[in-house]
Amino acid sequence: MKLFCTLAAFAVVATPALADDSSAMLGAGGIVLTRQADIRMAVEDLRLSPKAVNVHYEFINDGKSDVDTIVAFPLPDIDVQEFYYEPLGTTTDHTPNFMDFKLTVDGKPVDATAEERAVKDGRDVTAQVKAAGLPINIIGGELVKKLDAMPAAQRKALAAQGILEIDDGNEVHPHWIAQTKFWWKQHFPAGKTVTIEHRYQPVTGQTFFGAYSMQGEQGAYYDKNFCLDAPTKATLRARIAAVTKKHADSGDYLAQYTTEFVLKTANNWKGPIGRFHLTLDKLKPDNVLSLCWNGDLRKTGATTFEATRDNFAPSSDVKLLVLETPSPQ
Repeated sequence: MKLFCTLAAFAVVATPALADDSSAMLGAGGIVLTRQADIRMAVEDLRLSPKAVNVHYEFINDGKSDVDTIVAFPLPDIDVQEFYYEPLGTTTDHTPNFMDFKLTVDGKPVDATAEERAVKDGRDVTAQVKAAGLPINIIGGELVKKLDAMPAAQRKALAAQGILEIDDGNEVHPHWIAQTKFWWKQHFPAGKTVTIEHRYQPVTGQTFFGAYSMQGEQGAYYDKNFCLDAPTKATLRARIAAVTKKHADSGDYLAQYTTEFVLKTANNWKGPIGRFHLTLDKLKPDNVLSLCWNGDLRKTGATTFEATRDNFAPSSDVKLLVLETPSPQ
């Protein structure tokens, strides 16, 4: 892995201030299927920003027979115990489609089937959770409300199964992983191209980035995951110092947004991706963008950067770091 881009401008831009607590990034990716011997991904055109993911695919069935198979889009797993009290990154307020996933096949909208499962230590506890009248996911707040209103006897019964935990203060904690996917039946005619497009809102994490973020264990984390190099760090230190000097009440930090795209699932299709095109959008000209990427990147606009790879077999996922100057509020 190597740094392919660290992009910054020096003008200060006003943006909404972040919340007091940081929120977590969760990675999602593209569509997947059980390995098929004849279906290859001829084209993948990925556009990625902290606010939106848009993907265009062209699949070709190289076989002599038509193929009918299940294709799925897995949403990121959510540990409801972890996020019962801790903030999650950007999502919609409803489930199961908490990422506002939308799909078209050959230009026509397709209503994919949603499937939710609750898993505890590898054991499927979906039936037990639903029988208790609980939603599978923490998104939307209904799980918190229903657990708060649940009778003590029912809580104890679920705790005996390991689905809930009741602490010494009689606080209840859910103990399962919420797994969500959308799936549909797809027909791939022999020798023909099928175009599939989907878009969704990524679960982008939000927090603060200060000079301390480039030191010690935090610094090692950013170096490993986002390939921050010495010139970029110098730019960020100067930007942070300018914020501190001009807007002392705002704190000595930048607003941080982290977005992940799970790219390795593309290897489930036949062979490498024939032509892979990546567009990154840092949203504002003055924002700083950095990530690890083994390849070239071209600046194509005030906020966009693009790369193209042929016969591409991804060996890692995309983790995008975008930093911007917060407003003085």
